[in-house]
Amino acid sequence: MESNIKKKVNTIGLVGKIISIILIVVMSLACLGSLLGAIVIAVLPKDAITVDFNVDTGVTIGKSLFGSALDEIPDNFTFEMPDPDSAEFAEFQEAFAQMKQLHIDLNDLRMEKTPEGLKMQIGMTGFRMKLQEFSSAAFTAFVYCAALLVIMIFLLRLSNAFRKCDTPFSDLVIKRMTVFGWVLLIGSVVASVVEAIGSALILRSIGLTSAMNSAGIPVFSFNLRLAPIVIALVLFFLTMIFRYGAQLQKESDETL
Repeated sequence: MESNIKKKVNTIGLVGKIISIILIVVMSLACLGSLLGAIVIAVLPKDAITVDFNVDTGVTIGKSLFGSALDEIPDNFTFEMPDPDSAEFAEFQEAFAQMKQLHIDLNDLRMEKTPEGLKMQIGMTGFRMKLQEFSSAAFTAFVYCAALLVIMIFLLRLSNAFRKCDTPFSDLVIKRMTVFGWVLLIGSVVASVVEAIGSALILRSIGLTSAMNSAGIPVFSFNLRLAPIVIALVLFFLTMIFRYGAQLQKESDETL
């Protein structure tokens, strides 16, 4: 019975080790790619690469998406963007204020009902992005991937402890489980903070003024992920149980 339990524990450790190694390789490549990207972007001249986005396209939304709602639209329905000199144009532009914050100008918008569905013609110009402005965001991506890499490394250490142990109540398993719990807890907080900073930097880079305060500093939207924290707390709870089990096993061995 004891040998069977040991085999199952070692198998769990082996599976964990394989998964950990795969994740470590992926995270290592992500770290390397994001770091090289940040360095390359940072050393480029200020105006080396500028990207302009211009869109002039037609989109047809089919009947299958509208369902019966399409029948409520008159067959002769058409809509065209108001003339820039008309009073309705100001109201129309206000409805697309978010696009103006991104420096996008909506030049053409037409809609009409067709036998296929609702057809739209859209024309937009003015979205300009300088690649060099993304260097800081690329560096935060590196820090984010590095935090995940550290977590994966300690997961590998814990998996190795399970793979080689004679009992899950061993001192090595308990120690590494405790360390991994703290690494997971701290790492998840660091990753959430870095993610918030990176998102704010990206929004600033593309000129989204609603994401900045009056001084032009990005407004952070911090979302702490609860799943890693809950897992860390469960690990701490299991560690307490394992310590108690180790103490009982020690007392049993001394009695024998």
